[in-house]
Amino acid sequence: MSTEIIEDKDGLLLLDKISKETITNLLLTGPPLIKSPQDAANILFDPPKHHLRSRINYEVLDREVTDDDLDIAADFGRFPYRPSNLFLKLFHNVLCTLRRNPLSGCVSPSLIGTSGVIPLTIISTIPDIMQHYYHCIIHAQKEVLLATNFWEKSESVNIIGKALRDLSKRAEKEDRYIIVKIMIDHPTKENIINFHHILPTDKWSDYDIPSPEEIPNISLQVNNYHRIIMGTFHAKFMIVDRRIALLNSNNIQDRPNLEMMSHFEGDIVNSFYDTFLISWWVPFEPNVVCLNDPARIKIQYRFGMNNVKILSVKQPLQQAIARARLRLQCHLKADKKQTSGDGFSSVAIKALVNHRQEHSPGVLVKAASNLAGAVIGYELSPRSESPLTLHLNKSSKSARETKSDENLTNEELENLSYDFSPFIFHQEHKPIPIALVNRSPHGTPGHIDTANPQDAAWIGAFRYAKKSIFIQSPTLNASPAIDGIIDACRRGIIVTLWLDLGFNDLTEGCGTFQGGTNESVVKKLYKKLREGNDGADKYPCFLVYWKRSNSSSQFLSKETELSY
Repeated sequence: MSTEIIEDKDGLLLLDKISKETITNLLLTGPPLIKSPQDAANILFDPPKHHLRSRINYEVLDREVTDDDLDIAADFGRFPYRPSNLFLKLFHNVLCTLRRNPLSGCVSPSLIGTSGVIPLTIISTIPDIMQHYYHCIIHAQKEVLLATNFWEKSESVNIIGKALRDLSKRAEKEDRYIIVKIMIDHPTKENIINFHHILPTDKWSDYDIPSPEEIPNISLQVNNYHRIIMGTFHAKFMIVDRRIALLNSNNIQDRPNLEMMSHFEGDIVNSFYDTFLISWWVPFEPNVVCLNDPARIKIQYRFGMNNVKILSVKQPLQQAIARARLRLQCHLKADKKQTSGDGFSSVAIKALVNHRQEHSPGVLVKAASNLAGAVIGYELSPRSESPLTLHLNKSSKSARETKSDENLTNEELENLSYDFSPFIFHQEHKPIPIALVNRSPHGTPGHIDTANPQDAAWIGAFRYAKKSIFIQSPTLNASPAIDGIIDACRRGIIVTLWLDLGFNDLTEGCGTFQGGTNESVVKKLYKKLREGNDGADKYPCFLVYWKRSNSSSQFLSKETELSY
């Protein structure tokens, strides 16, 4: 077959000529010479065409999407029904990047558009998420695949360690063995030569990973993956028995942050599985055991307490909620050099003082003309503190404490559960269209590598938004995102940002190749928006909400018309 048939005139692959075979399946059915995901990838897909990056950028940023493009995108995915046009426009962007590099999304192309259900979401502190991890691990029958960025000695690591020990004991009683693979990103000198480095067992104790003697019925392998210099392996997910996938925002560490985890079932689990294999890249020793046991697309899924896979939260919810609240308390002392006597940063004070009450939409966060009047509420008039707020404002014994507050009365527990629950049991629903959009770690400093599915989806969201864009992030400094925000505001799209003030300033600031601090980025945004002289910098087009980074429960202000 000639190259003219599989490529267009510019050398981009034609979508219908990209192999429908998956890395997972070739590892299962391929010849003996295929010993790793890398071997399978080399057989199925051509190397990336780096010289065509600008062409992909044109497709994503400039070319108008046609109805035919949307039809092609709808047919490419394994969707249960045709998604919305907005979904398909973003998915079209994603597919464009595969024409330059079929594995740019760290998943076999035929698995990138899929479906699934989400029985449970947890929006809480890390212990609640780790408790669900524990429950899922100890009930594994054959295999656990866990991927995280940071793996730090902590109570969270102890929970995973206990889960592995308990799983091994269960397996021993039932005369079976479990395969466990863990991926972490902890750069060492070995990563200079090999981005993927299998951690020797004599090094496991350095990470508080159970020794082989502690888990005799588990075969554990640890892959330390980092792409020098800046190529962080940033994924955080877990797959159990190729039946469920957990995707979360937190690392395996102790932080008093509010985090999020979603529990997936259905065909989407096969996509996660393929992503893990590709991320692992090197040979498995021993091999994974669920290659021939894919997650099946069911007609009926179980939800709520009828789903045995989410029974980790069947414990009294009030106790779990109380435990979650402790982790959200203020845990760091304010830097007095950068804050006022009230612990507020100068920028936050400026935003509060300059803010006019009539500009406030009165939703979620309201700032008044003085610090004492800055409250969280839905009305313009002050309200009394809720049980949750009172509990958050109590001091904690330790920033890393994970136990629930045993001194809370039953009445206090009940009030907390009414005020906020970290567990969201989703209503019964059929499988929905899902696109798994990843990107590989990029070692070179800078933001030029946007020709990948994840960035293409983000850029498409900015480009095709019709009404509003909401972004909540501890850090926002990627130049393509800044450009997307500016373009959206000038089209009259309401862009709302929730950002941390002072978060990671040392690592994100000038000279770190990370794009700058949130404060400097917002200044840049206002400056560029004002240059257009079209009112795009005014309320309600552009809204910025600040949260002080050293107080994980306190929103400070809404900033609309600052004089930068």
